[in-house]
Amino acid sequence: MFGKFFRGQYSLSEAFWKFSVFGLFCCAGISRILMTGLKQTVGYDMNYINVVLKNISLISMNSNAFAWMCFYTASFLAVIIYSIICIIGMYNTYKEYEKSKVLAIICMILTWGLVYLAIKTSMYS
Repeated sequence: MFGKFFRGQYSLSEAFWKFSVFGLFCCAGISRILMTGLKQTVGYDMNYINVVLKNISLISMNSNAFAWMCFYTASFLAVIIYSIICIIGMYNTYKEYEKSKVLAIICMILTWGLVYLAIKTSMYS
């Protein structure tokens, strides 16, 4: 399924709505939920580096915070990787779309905006 999207073999509407909008929304939402769990566990520390340094040490490690940190980090990396896949897939779909290049360009611009919002929403802040 993702291979067909990556190669641009879906229609423009299917690629945009299913993979870009819905996929990025789900990835960012899951990452945001995990970030909220991590923040509640570490007492709303605003600096992610402090959270990592406090919970990577074997002396002062909180196992719950370490688990939340691992889950959040994995989900944030998944958002980054999915964003790259989404941009490449939409670009390949854009190249294959022959009906209206203006519509394809608009979808590409909106996909870049969605990627920006997904990454910004998923960042620890």
